[in-house]
Amino acid sequence: MGAPGALSFGRGPGEGGRGPGEGRRGRDESALRRGPLITLTCECGQVRRLRYGERWTCEHCRRTWDTNRIPAEEYAALRATQLRYRRLPLAMSVIALGCVIAFIVAGRALGGLILVALLASTWTMFFRPLYRRRYRRALAKLPTWKIKPE
Repeated sequence: MGAPGALSFGRGPGEGGRGPGEGRRGRDESALRRGPLITLTCECGQVRRLRYGERWTCEHCRRTWDTNRIPAEEYAALRATQLRYRRLPLAMSVIALGCVIAFIVAGRALGGLILVALLASTWTMFFRPLYRRRYRRALAKLPTWKIKPE
């Protein structure tokens, strides 16, 4: 299979679909696994970044760490906060692309590029620092975890 402590991310052979009763819970678990990486620092000094639900056995001291010890509800709140603060920059990018396309269709491609350049500069210099501060404050309100090895 792999090295000790290594995890398999996909389903193995013969594990195609969800069984009965795995409907919503299975989707929630896969959404959590796509969340932000969790940084674990072993007592011997080794550092590893894992996804939620993964286990890791330190190669040096053989301690085993399990990220499933983090409460799923708290980790889901972290993921929701992360996704909420990704929406505005994504929306700004879609609007900028729409502006460029509209100006190209109208025959004023240069005007569209200048407008997008101005919007990008304004976002970067003025709004992005404010947005990042709000994002960091929201993350600071969320809990942190001290996981003990098994």
